Amino acid sequence: MEMFTNLNALVVPIDRANVDTDAILPKQFLKMIERTGFGPFLFDEWRYLDHGQPYQDCSQRALNLAFSLNQPRFAGAQILLARSNFGCGSSREHAPWRYMTGVSVR
Repeated sequence: MEMFTNLNALVVPIDRANVDTDAILPKQFLKMIERTGFGPFLFDEWRYLDHGQPYQDCSQRALNLAFSLNQPRFAGAQILLARSNFGCGSSREHAPWRYMTGVSVR
């Protein structure tokens, strides 16, 4: 494995403190047992204007354009910049799976 030394990438901010795992991945997605495919549901209740369901095709869902992950200026971002206490709350293992599987930002 090559040693990590530098990453030159676009940053997308999540300007909220105390973001818990229920906001990162809402409860209805706990029904999904795979360790992949969670990316489209990241911040589902903030990112979309409707209520998402497991295995739903997100490409036709109405986006909340005020949410930073949906803004064109952050397309292709590789770094998520969060405020204090990001990832608090329960210790569900589903929440970090989105990060391990390469979430892409629109």
